[in-house]
Amino acid sequence: MIKLIFFAVLILSSSCTFSQDSVSTKKSIPENFIEDAETVVTDFASFYTEPFNFSSAEWLYAAGIIGGTFLLFSVDQEITDAAGRETIQTLNNDFWDIPTRYGITPYATVFSLSTYTAGLLFQDDALRITGRLLFESLTISGVGIIVIRYLAGRVRPYYNEGEWAFRGLQTSNEFQSFPSGHTSVAFALSTVLAERIDNIWARIGFYGMAALTATARVINNQHFLSDVLWGALLGFGAGMYVVNKEKEGVMNNLSIQPGHNGISIVYSF
Repeated sequence: MIKLIFFAVLILSSSCTFSQDSVSTKKSIPENFIEDAETVVTDFASFYTEPFNFSSAEWLYAAGIIGGTFLLFSVDQEITDAAGRETIQTLNNDFWDIPTRYGITPYATVFSLSTYTAGLLFQDDALRITGRLLFESLTISGVGIIVIRYLAGRVRPYYNEGEWAFRGLQTSNEFQSFPSGHTSVAFALSTVLAERIDNIWARIGFYGMAALTATARVINNQHFLSDVLWGALLGFGAGMYVVNKEKEGVMNNLSIQPGHNGISIVYSF
């Protein structure tokens, strides 16, 4: 089933026209690869240094999110008791396995790199850039997930130690509840695909699937609600960041120049 889902996503994304990539640079495969590698490193660094450039209003928003998270901690156990079921398994051979698999990191990584490789080898700019953005989004959000999990060391719900069980500096999976990795992966994938395809049906489909992934993690007793909300925030934030950076780069290279017979659009590279 999951193979069919990813195959369908690949066909869908490759068959859509991305307006921001309508001008082909016709660069060689090595040139495109080197440029993409540099972009990945630059975007990663700029994402994690962005807080140093926050305005006062942006810091207030960040403080509000952190404050809201602590409030949510206080009701996490009640929500888990109401929505969760008695299981300690990630996969339980039912409907919820589908959205859960959508958030599995190896599947998402293979999909992003396969999309990128296909675009690179066939010199399809739209497909190549989409694959690169998928990989960037997964990498940026993934590093954030790993660091926060290690620092927080939150005990998973199925241990029944409550919502305030944080051990700190833990690497064991049992203490990796906050934030949700599956949810982050799902939103990192869905955000890039939905925004690149750029129509209402794509947004409904991809964001809907990501929301189901988050729901599955709570129902399967793997995460508290605050865990999946932070996972969604990281995945969505990373996805929107790299998509917007790509748009900015394209717009910076495009210029409209007047001529004797009208106007011309020039792409510089």
